[in-house]
Amino acid sequence: MLFLYNIPAWAMGAIIVFATLFVALGGYALFRRVFPVTLDAEQRNMTIAMMTAVTTINSLLVAFSAISVWGAYQAAADIVAAEAACATELARDLSAFSHPSATTARSELITYLEHVVRDEWPSMQQQARPDADTEAAFNSMFATANRITPRDDRERVLLIEVLARVNEMVKYREKRLQNLEAAMPSTLWGVMLIASGLSLLLLYALPATRFHMALVAVWATTLGLAFFFVLAVDRPFAGEVSVSAAPLERAIQTLSNDKPQAHPLPD
Repeated sequence: MLFLYNIPAWAMGAIIVFATLFVALGGYALFRRVFPVTLDAEQRNMTIAMMTAVTTINSLLVAFSAISVWGAYQAAADIVAAEAACATELARDLSAFSHPSATTARSELITYLEHVVRDEWPSMQQQARPDADTEAAFNSMFATANRITPRDDRERVLLIEVLARVNEMVKYREKRLQNLEAAMPSTLWGVMLIASGLSLLLLYALPATRFHMALVAVWATTLGLAFFFVLAVDRPFAGEVSVSAAPLERAIQTLSNDKPQAHPLPD
C-alpha cells in the first residue's frame, strides 16, 4: 500500500472513497441478483435492528482505529519537536567552548539538520527509509563532539552536558526512524473491514429501491472517508499527510542566525 503515499492526498482519498463505493454498490447489485430475498414486516424490522447494532459496533471500531493512529501521529510529531529542541540546545552549548572541535561540531550539526530536511525527509515520505548521506553527517558530528577537550573546570562540566545532549540526539533520531515502520496492526484492519462488510451485507437484504441504494452509497462513502483518514495518518512520516519538518527548519534558521561567539585561545 506504500504506493498510495506517493500520490497527492486528494487523489489518495478519491481512490479509497470511490473504491469503497464501487465495491459496496457492486456487491449490492450482485447480492440482489443472486439472492433476491423478500422480507416481511417482522423480518425487515429485525434486519434494521441488527443493522443498527452492527453499524454501531463498526463505528466504534473505526473510531478506535482513528484515535489509535492519530495518537501515534502526534507522538511522532512530538519526537521531531524534541529532536529540534535538543539540537538547538546542543548547538548553543557547543558555542560556549573555545576548543576548535566544538566549533566544527556545531557546524556539522547544522549540516546534519539541513540533510534531514533536504534529503532524509523526502526519502522517509516516499520510500519509508532513512538517507545514507544524512546518517554519515550525523556520525561525523557525533565523532567530532567526542573529540572536544575541555580547557578548564567550567568546560569540563559543560562537556558532560554536551555529551548527554549528543546521546539524546541519537535517541531522538532512532525513535524517528523506528516510526518509519509504524502502522496499525493488520489484525485490527481485518476486524474493521469484516465489520464494515457485515454492516453493508445487512443493508443488501433490504429491497433494491433507489432509496436503499442511496443508503448504501452514503454508508459506503462514510466508510471510505474513514478508511482514508486512518490510512493517511497510519504511517506518520509517509505521504503528503505526514509529520512536518517545520521544527527542524526553524532550528536551522535559528542556529544559522545565531553566530557563535569567538573565544580567544589561552596564551
